[in-house]
Amino acid sequence: MTVPPWSLFALLLLALATPGTAATADDQALASLQNPDPDQRVEALRSLMTAPDPRIPDAVLPLLHDEGNSIRRLAARAVGSRWGQIPASARDEFLAALQRNAKSEFEDERNMVQRGLGLLRRDYRGPMFSRSPDKRWVVYERLNLPCIIDTANSSEELVGWNTERTAWFGPSWGNGETAPCVHWHPSSDLVALDMLVNRKANAIWIWRPGQPLRVISPDDVVAAAGPVEGELMRSGGVYFDTPGWDERNLHIDASYSTMKDENITDWNATLLWNSETDRLTAVAQTKVN
Repeated sequence: MTVPPWSLFALLLLALATPGTAATADDQALASLQNPDPDQRVEALRSLMTAPDPRIPDAVLPLLHDEGNSIRRLAARAVGSRWGQIPASARDEFLAALQRNAKSEFEDERNMVQRGLGLLRRDYRGPMFSRSPDKRWVVYERLNLPCIIDTANSSEELVGWNTERTAWFGPSWGNGETAPCVHWHPSSDLVALDMLVNRKANAIWIWRPGQPLRVISPDDVVAAAGPVEGELMRSGGVYFDTPGWDERNLHIDASYSTMKDENITDWNATLLWNSETDRLTAVAQTKVN
């Protein structure tokens, strides 16, 4: 689903809110942004993340100067996420407020500031964004998911928001950089996204405009790699690395462990996902010990 930026927030509200409570909850949270208790300000910011209320940008603007790093970071995130809601006449004021925190001692805050600056300026250079080779598509992280901007019409798609939440976009851990977790096909509108299932496993989501999301799970990779000795040790982790694409295939390197009779074996596997046949096949599987 691709929608204009503020239709996206309206849809999220419909999906997440209890009918009849949204307006009251927004009013309470907006008032709490001025609470002397920093914990209350943080909670208010978090509760407003999916609200479409047009008062939010102006309400969070003063919090970019808050004494608390977490509050400044969340305020920068909130401002950036509402890039389509901030009118051109007010943009310079928001940019100046963000820019004052660009050299924060905290990396997570600096990252959210750079994200906000890029979104408001429509400048997608830098590691908080990843742009397709033809420059049309831009990926960044929003609400722990990949958000894809179509620069041809300034619409957005929040990938996976309307499905069962089974994974989180890599940059969401620690408010990290987006670019290392995004792998564009060199010549097609096709991108592989590094996702986290939990601290012990990751997954790959493959996105193409107008097509269903393709999910490659840890179980998919281990099954495709071939028979192993014993049972998969999920507690040991199932980890992927995606070196990149050739013309047809996404290359995937995987590592995992199995246990048989209390003996643990570590494995490495190399796999290919073919974008034309949608087949995941193993090139090699080797024991590490």
